[in-house]
Amino acid sequence: MKIATLVKTGDGPLWIIPHVLAARESGDQVVVLLPAPDHIDSRVARELTALGIEVVESPAPRRGASPAAQLVGILRLRARLRELGVDIVHYHLYASALAVRLATLGTRITRVYMVAGPLYLDNTLIRRAERVLCRLDHLLIASSADIRRRYAALGLPAHRMRTLSYGVDLERFSPADDERRRAARAELGLGEDEFVAVCVAYFYPPKRLVHPGQGVKGHEVLLAAWARFAERGGRGTLILLGGGYGEAGESYREQVRAWAARLPGADRVRWVDSVTDVRPFYAAADVNVVSSWSESYGAGGEASACGVPSVATAAGGLPELVDEETGWLVGLGDAVAMAAALQEAAAGRRTPAARRRGEAARLRAEKLLDRRALSHDVVAALHHAARVRHLPRRGLHRASSPSSPKPSAVQPSSSSSSLPVGPSARRSGPDRPGAGALVGRVRLAPLAALPGRALRAAFRTYLLRTDPVGYARSIGVRLGVDCRLIEVTAATFGTEPYLIRLGDRVAIAGGVRFVTHDGAVTRMRRQHPDIDVVAPIRVGNDTAIGLNAIIMPGVTIGSDVVIAAGSVVMRDVPARSLVAGAPARVVTDVEQWERRMLARSVGTGAMSPQRKREVFLDRFAAELAADPSDIVSTANIVSTAN
Repeated sequence: MKIATLVKTGDGPLWIIPHVLAARESGDQVVVLLPAPDHIDSRVARELTALGIEVVESPAPRRGASPAAQLVGILRLRARLRELGVDIVHYHLYASALAVRLATLGTRITRVYMVAGPLYLDNTLIRRAERVLCRLDHLLIASSADIRRRYAALGLPAHRMRTLSYGVDLERFSPADDERRRAARAELGLGEDEFVAVCVAYFYPPKRLVHPGQGVKGHEVLLAAWARFAERGGRGTLILLGGGYGEAGESYREQVRAWAARLPGADRVRWVDSVTDVRPFYAAADVNVVSSWSESYGAGGEASACGVPSVATAAGGLPELVDEETGWLVGLGDAVAMAAALQEAAAGRRTPAARRRGEAARLRAEKLLDRRALSHDVVAALHHAARVRHLPRRGLHRASSPSSPKPSAVQPSSSSSSLPVGPSARRSGPDRPGAGALVGRVRLAPLAALPGRALRAAFRTYLLRTDPVGYARSIGVRLGVDCRLIEVTAATFGTEPYLIRLGDRVAIAGGVRFVTHDGAVTRMRRQHPDIDVVAPIRVGNDTAIGLNAIIMPGVTIGSDVVIAAGSVVMRDVPARSLVAGAPARVVTDVEQWERRMLARSVGTGAMSPQRKREVFLDRFAAELAADPSDIVSTANIVSTAN
């Protein structure tokens, strides 16, 4: 199998190299496409060439090119991929995704998009476009669980996503012992006992449409926090390690530096340009700081691997790495909370609590960020995507045999509901120009010949399969942001979906039913023909509704609630509670439930299905091997004793 890896720049993405090497180890042919002149003059190209990997010029995407030039580049990219005989394109970064999706339409090339970071999804326009465009990817690999949740909210089916981080070389990045720590501090001119915080991040200039006025790495927030830390008597050194990304980034870095020079504690901030080896800085640091507005794992991954606890904003995937065990998590842009965390870190450095945080950070990295294992998992995911891509399709989309008539099929689109269905539309048919379009090898039935009601039903059926959130909205349910709907059916929201209100980040499992009317009153219709008992259902933010739960008419469910599987909810549910049973009642509060879940967690949420299977079989080997009759015997003994 021949795999092409494509990325829009050779300046920085060294994280593609382990995937390329893992693919070669598995027996695949590999080629890497980079734009000119990066395909020759960049660190990525030089390292790949030294390893014997073929690197060629990618005609698209082209930095700074006009739309017309980009289109020409995309057409040339299509030809280049065909010349190379590529089976799979594995692409990274959003500009690359747009180019590859368009360049490979109508080909047999399998498209796999690996999402490095979620920043572009913070743009409302791009997020709306991705709701459609992401379906062009045969597989999407999210580098954090947060990115996967975002795409699930956009309606991308779960079977077309994997969660696999880019990972960290856990042998190269490892905790420093006392001797290495002293040597690193001496080399950097730092006192042996002084408090040292390090932030490893490029200076990216503010973007107009995403977090306007703020650099994405949040250096301004960190410097404001450091000033507050210094005002409150904090002493130590803050190292800002990273240059400006491009000319605009350098200009922005100098602006931030000039502004920060007037803040308290500015004399204890050390500005260091980008280096090829950051390990001495982590070896010298007491704490790592990630102040980003948007992030996957970022520098938190390498710091964790080095056993350095982090102060981090709750951006993107960072909460998956940083919590009270491994560091301090603060709100986005919260300089006050960040200053308090720095004060706590400074006060507790070189203590048993600090050591425990560092050890927990390393364990978290070992669990989530083993680069070698993850790279092989990525290659396995590429192969799986290619196999699934070329399996024979079932139903109407299967190619018809020569002897069988070609069935017609409806291909709904987001504009279907606006198509004309009057007399003029009925006259349009196969002899109308453009009406002979094919989906695969199946001819489309003339959409205009369908009655409006059937057309809407077909479109909703399509949404039901591909975009559950969009389906819910199309039938009248009002939802907040980032809702997750699993195995939704036409019966989920009942006959009055327009009476259902869901807040932000509501998760609904399969088999859930919302019942907005009481059907039992039909037995009274003879005496009371007009009787109808109907009431709305409202669900607050951050609520999870378990498998096969039933929500009855008129129920209001508060925020931060967990509804257990199989519950029948017949009365209002207070916020921050867990309810279970039929009828459902409050069993405990969410805080206690969360503590129990954390205690029971096996920590495999970010692993691939293959890795989970290995971990589960190993962890539960004794339970799976035990004779179930032993459990019965034990129960009988206990019963007899009682």
